[in-house]
Amino acid sequence: MNFERGSKPNPTGNLVAYCHVFGENPIAPGGKIIASNVVVSFLKIGDNFPVVTFPPIALSSKEELMKVLSDNIHLYDVVQLPDFQMPDNKELGNQYIQERMEQFNAMVMRYVEFCKAKEKKMANQVEKLDGLNESLEALANLSLEYRSSSGIAREATRLKMDRIVDHFQSNHPQLDIENFKKALSFPGKLGDELVSLYIQKFNAIQIENYEDASDLRRRILAIESMSPQS
Repeated sequence: MNFERGSKPNPTGNLVAYCHVFGENPIAPGGKIIASNVVVSFLKIGDNFPVVTFPPIALSSKEELMKVLSDNIHLYDVVQLPDFQMPDNKELGNQYIQERMEQFNAMVMRYVEFCKAKEKKMANQVEKLDGLNESLEALANLSLEYRSSSGIAREATRLKMDRIVDHFQSNHPQLDIENFKKALSFPGKLGDELVSLYIQKFNAIQIENYEDASDLRRRILAIESMSPQS
C-alpha cells in the first residue's frame, strides 16, 4: 500500500483510496479519478472490526479530489492505488473490473489488519513504556487530551491515563503523581499551566536537576494556593 498520508503503524481507521483513470471510466464518463472511502470502526465485535466501504465515485481530476479532502485532511489516511485502464474488449473489461475489485478488497483487508495491530499496540502501551522519558511523554500527551475533551471522551481518556499513572506509581514512586492527578481538575489556563509545570518538574527530577525542580515546585504551590479547595 502506497500511503500518501498516514502510515501502517498508526492508521486513523478512515481511509481514502484513489487511482488515476486512463481511458474509459466505468463510473462516470470523463472522470480522471476513482476514489472510495473505507471506514474501520474500533468499536470491535469480539476480534472483528466492523468495516464500511462506501461506493466508489468518479472525479474530474486529482485537483478536485484535493479540494474534497482539504477541509478535513487531518482525519484521513490517503492511499494511491495502481492506475485504472479498462481494456477495449468487453469480456476482458469485465474480467479486469473483477480483478480490480478483488485487489481492492484485499487492500481493505490489509488496512483492517493495520487497525487491529494499532489497537493491540495501544492496549499494551503501558506495558511497553521502557523508560521515564517515554512515560512522561505519554502522560503529557494524555493530560492535554483530557483537559481539551469533555463528556464520555474525557472519561475514556481519564481511564487510559489512569493506567499510565498506575505505571508511574509502581515504577517511579519518587514522583508525586497523586498531586498531579489533582492538578488535572484545576480549571482554566492556570490549570493548563499547572499540569505543564508538573511535567516539567518530573523531567527535572529524572535528570537530577533539583534546583529547577525546587523552583518549579514553588510555582506549583503558588498556583495551587489559588484553588477554592485550598
